[in-house]
Amino acid sequence: MDSTFRFLYALSWVGLLSGLVVRFVTLPPKGWELLGYLAVVAVFAYAYAQGPRRAPRYLVHGAGLYFLLEIVRSLYRGVEGWQFLLLGPWIPALYVLAAFAHTVSAAWRYSLGWTLLLYGLVALGLAQREGSGILPYVAIALLGQLTVASLIILLARFREMYGQTRFWREQALTCTLTGLPNRRAFSLALTREISRAERYGTPFSLVLMDLDHFKKINDTLGHDHGDELLRRVARLLVDQVRREDVVARWGGEEFALLLPSTHLEDAKRLAERLRQVLEAQHWGVTASFGVAEYVLGEEEENLFRRADQALYRAKNAGRNRVEMAE
Repeated sequence: MDSTFRFLYALSWVGLLSGLVVRFVTLPPKGWELLGYLAVVAVFAYAYAQGPRRAPRYLVHGAGLYFLLEIVRSLYRGVEGWQFLLLGPWIPALYVLAAFAHTVSAAWRYSLGWTLLLYGLVALGLAQREGSGILPYVAIALLGQLTVASLIILLARFREMYGQTRFWREQALTCTLTGLPNRRAFSLALTREISRAERYGTPFSLVLMDLDHFKKINDTLGHDHGDELLRRVARLLVDQVRREDVVARWGGEEFALLLPSTHLEDAKRLAERLRQVLEAQHWGVTASFGVAEYVLGEEEENLFRRADQALYRAKNAGRNRVEMAE
């Protein structure tokens, strides 16, 4: 839980308890009313014990029970009718809690049920004191509350859909093992960089990196060890490059680096430094590198072909080395 959410969560409980105390002092409960307050406090305490994620699920009914208690107390005590209207601004709290704690269908059922119950009692109480002429105003207020409930639940639905879309988008563009961008994400970044290079004439380079004899590591030490090694290499690469550089897992034991504003010689020096840093880790693995600089007007496939050919030469020349594209 981040600090902002923690602050707002604590503030909501302070406001909730303060409201109970103010009402308790201004209209002290008597007899059965005291039992009602104890029941409400028990529900709130149980909700609080469930933690931030589950608390709203129980606070929906805790808040509804509290509003119901106040309406019944007002009817029983003969409190002035206008005091019923004080509940109006607070009832949307039910909808917010329901919308973010339950599915849309369940949230709407809870919102509708509590609204009809509470406003039914309000209508009954005001009709007894003010006459039936007040009922159209109560109906308008009820319609307004249902509109607010619909909007809040719709907002929660949009939030849920956005969260799902964002999740699947991230899953589609991220390697789940290493947390790096995957091949598709790297291709998108490369396409953008090519467009930028063609428009502004800025250089950039591509580095392909392949771990040497990685299959032997998997065969002798197991795939779990191989997976952990891939995660370590991924973290090392990210730590060694600039923030604007893109490091991706291209597939298997192969990684790709996109280096904006970088000429071939600078890219080669970076690849050599990465090779040396990896070798110095003593993880039992080395890597071969192929480096290519983008040529204006070049097709993306051709850039990859030249970098891959350089990587192939590094492998054939004995591995654990850097080769530049021709």
